[in-house]
Amino acid sequence: MNGFKHESGAGFIKNIVIIVIVLAVVFFSQSAYFRPIGKNLFLQIKEKTGVYLVKAGDWLKAIVYPKISGEVAKRGVVVQEEINKQKNNILQNIWETIKNYFAIKFSKTFNVEVK
Repeated sequence: MNGFKHESGAGFIKNIVIIVIVLAVVFFSQSAYFRPIGKNLFLQIKEKTGVYLVKAGDWLKAIVYPKISGEVAKRGVVVQEEINKQKNNILQNIWETIKNYFAIKFSKTFNVEVK
């Protein structure tokens, strides 16, 4: 329990430091004086991480997409069938409601019972 408390305190302090850094960056980025520094920093980060983002995209296309595309296609057929079923149920309910409405109007107009 003592080890957990120690780690929790260290983690808490680390989180506070990170929050302070983020708030400082946000605060200073609003200043016209620091704007060029922020722009240069952003461009450098974008340049450094661009390669990793391209590699991550390629990895997703090569590894993840083939694994999930087949499952998505299978599930897509089931989903499309369910959509068509629900659409037909809605249309049937609308038709029944319209039919009942006109049947009631007809029976009131001509004093005839319509079922």
